[in-house]
Amino acid sequence: MNKEKKNNKNGKIWQRSLIIAAGSFVFTLLLYFLGSFTFFENKTYDQRMKLAANYKQPCDQIIFIGVDQKSIDWAKEEYGWGWPWPREAYARVVEFISAGNPNSIAFDILYTEPSVYGENDDETFAAAEKDSGKVIQTLYIYGEGDNTKVLPPVDSIKDNAAMLGNITSLMDKDDIIRRGRLFYELNGEKIPTLGTAPLYLTNQKNDFDFSEVPTLKDGSVLLRYQRNLDDYIPYWINDILSSYDIWKSGDTTQEPAYVPEDFADTYVYVAYYAPGLFDICSSPVSQVFPGVGVHITTLDNFLTKSFIHKMPEVLTCLWILFVSVLCAVFITLASTRQHQATTVIYMILGLLVGAVLCIGLPILLFIYGYWMQLIAPSAAFLLTFLVGLGLSLTIEGKQKRFIKSAFSQCLSKDVVNQIMNDPSSFTLGGKNFQMTAIFTDIRKFSSFSELLTASQLGQLLNYYLTKMSDVIIDEYGTVDKYEGDAIVALVGAPVEMSDHAERACAAAVKMKKTEVLMNTEIIRIAAEEKPADMDEDLYNAFKIMVENNKTIFTRIGINSGEMIAGYFGSENKKNYTMMGNNVNLASRLEGVNKQYSTNGIMCSQATRELLGDRFVVRSLDRVRVVNVNTPIRLFEVLEEKSEASETLLKYVEKWETAMTAFESKAYDDALQQMKDLSAEKPEDNVAKYYISLLENFFTKGTYPKEADAVGVEYNPDDGVFKLLQK
Repeated sequence: MNKEKKNNKNGKIWQRSLIIAAGSFVFTLLLYFLGSFTFFENKTYDQRMKLAANYKQPCDQIIFIGVDQKSIDWAKEEYGWGWPWPREAYARVVEFISAGNPNSIAFDILYTEPSVYGENDDETFAAAEKDSGKVIQTLYIYGEGDNTKVLPPVDSIKDNAAMLGNITSLMDKDDIIRRGRLFYELNGEKIPTLGTAPLYLTNQKNDFDFSEVPTLKDGSVLLRYQRNLDDYIPYWINDILSSYDIWKSGDTTQEPAYVPEDFADTYVYVAYYAPGLFDICSSPVSQVFPGVGVHITTLDNFLTKSFIHKMPEVLTCLWILFVSVLCAVFITLASTRQHQATTVIYMILGLLVGAVLCIGLPILLFIYGYWMQLIAPSAAFLLTFLVGLGLSLTIEGKQKRFIKSAFSQCLSKDVVNQIMNDPSSFTLGGKNFQMTAIFTDIRKFSSFSELLTASQLGQLLNYYLTKMSDVIIDEYGTVDKYEGDAIVALVGAPVEMSDHAERACAAAVKMKKTEVLMNTEIIRIAAEEKPADMDEDLYNAFKIMVENNKTIFTRIGINSGEMIAGYFGSENKKNYTMMGNNVNLASRLEGVNKQYSTNGIMCSQATRELLGDRFVVRSLDRVRVVNVNTPIRLFEVLEEKSEASETLLKYVEKWETAMTAFESKAYDDALQQMKDLSAEKPEDNVAKYYISLLENFFTKGTYPKEADAVGVEYNPDDGVFKLLQK
């Protein structure tokens, strides 16, 4: 080829590559502004946050005081306090800390109802607030527009607090809290959040200056989290109360855990930290993150000037254009080489440079507090690369040979063939399925952990998870993942099934039967010599369980509906998993078993409607589960009908009659029927649960409320129970 023709050809290749880059840029930009990358970008954001958390030092001015289970048990023994505690306890905390002159004392605890210990208890707390002048109480704002509701503390506590701070979280569409509010505007008034209220209090200003804070368009800020709340070295409230007693008595012979001076010039947060009490939210660093941590993070980020800075949209657009053009340059350089080896080198070099710029650079910048888009530039680069390469090979007539020589050195043959046959398979994403999600968990598994060594616990888990997973797989289910002792599974994907709900419930019933066999086997083996083929740690775990009267009891939550399933993750690692609101509901139902003391299998109305007549199922309440406003009917799956005894079938008929009486407000009649059922089947703890509710509330003309601490709140207007715990 003469020089003129070669230059002409190369010029056309350059022109074609730049046109492809421009097309990729425009197409990527369109998808970017349509929000098509948001989900994936958020997931990479979360992973970057977990990495960046290793480089973030907590502000040493912030102190977190937790009301944990150990403190609750201690107070019961020391003071005879039941739960909830008298508010006098918090008054003591305020008095003790205030003596050390802190900057603020913020309570992430709702005091929206009068104290169960009487008006004087509230007044005691209010007096301590007034004397302190540093106490910030919570204000809960919910609803939107004209339906906005404000839930303040009781009057005495509200009136004597130095400030009120709003605790309403700002969740993204996937329910993860990545952003925080600096304040909440209500009727033209700026109400600080619990994270910024201490700043107003310490500066004595009604309008604090946040001009240097990197806010987003909606006024929110991107929070930079610690790895977990324990990075702040939490104090426990029992240590504060015991130190208060020594301090108040003036006894110099005892050494307190703390003195008031320890809290000088600090920002103190007090919140529940016991399982089942504290508010759980999802953050980039944890799916189970204490809600108070969001407010602490907001204050920390302000004090340490560590809010995440988002790259401006203009720079993001220019960056996407740059990587698109850069990719086109490498494609052109590779396409204009005469030697195949050189072509391959340019291709590989282009991919490496693209990976460094599109993935490595955003990760590095995030550690320093700057959020550069990762997915959109990567998509633009990859799109330019694939289109440019494919078109170039087609035009040159070397498609298969070139792809193999360019990629076979860095990818497996199977992946190369997959890219050649279906380039879309190289991208991430999922597909909508009508399917059923299953969540399981072992009751009080933490008590197992306290008795067993790590290796014994691991062997026991392997024993349990293997048997339970086999049951799920036998019913054509897919085990999504294991989370400690919990199993997350799905039925109906990747292969679509019309009977996914029946298979899921069949698996659940078989799991409960397998559980009985496991418990029997554990007792039998523990009473004998260790089998020759059995692991020593597993055998010892069995013996320890039997010696401590521990048995395995599995709670299972099942829900059906539309969900997304597919390969999700990063470009380098992705797993087949599921997501969606219906998945979350299945997780919630697993925990609801505890509230009703069921035999272990709870399903939703959506699942029940797909079961037909195959299973013995009994009705429970209509409820609103945590974070889900739409009422749903609960059902307990008891047995496959073909396996059920005549006694069980008649028992369930009586049960439905009793539930009809209960929901038609014939409470005395319902109570008697429930007592008859309990006498007939004493092991039915669900009947005992309803007997307790009826005797303590409904037959007395009252309804359970949040303050009654029974786990539910009843709305007589629509007959729906609100579940107060996850």
